[in-house]
Amino acid sequence: MTLAVPIRIDGETVRGEKFILSTTTTVLSEFGCLIDMEQEVTVDQTIVLMNEHTRQSAQARVVSTRRHRNGHKYVSVEFISPCENFWRLTFVKPGARSLKKVYGSQST
Repeated sequence: MTLAVPIRIDGETVRGEKFILSTTTTVLSEFGCLIDMEQEVTVDQTIVLMNEHTRQSAQARVVSTRRHRNGHKYVSVEFISPCENFWRLTFVKPGARSLKKVYGSQST
């Protein structure tokens, strides 16, 4: 889901320097998110995400890093442990039927 949620990231650069970054998500899911960030991180590195709306924190693992054509660096992360409702959103399960189709097809 494409959604900008304000988050804080606590981690270390590849040189071992601690950083705290305030940014927003670009894409998110129940399993993690995609972040636009310039700090140098490595795949499998652990960082801590904090949802700025709820102040809830969760550990996440860096899955990939990519530099886009626009010059921005994007980092994909996944939660290390399941984080029930970290985003305070309900995600549709694969194969779920639309309520519009279920209830919209009934005649009154």
